[in-house]
Amino acid sequence: MRDFIEFFGPLFLIAGLLFGGVILGTNYWESYKCGNYEKVTGKATKWVFMDECYVQTTAGWQRWDEYKDRAIASEGLKAAP
Repeated sequence: MRDFIEFFGPLFLIAGLLFGGVILGTNYWESYKCGNYEKVTGKATKWVFMDECYVQTTAGWQRWDEYKDRAIASEGLKAAP
């Protein structure tokens, strides 16, 4: 059993560090994009750690992906031919 731990212990540690780094890197990138959306559009946004970007609307906070889909749909109906 000790040989198993001595061999696989460092491998699990390295795999965990790599996985954690990827997760934290992804979280940072999504947080950056959320903040950048606020700078570009002027709409208030907030990032919830490991969740999603939220945009403040008149009805309250709405997930960014839902907000984007609704905005595209409403602008698509208003588009001139």
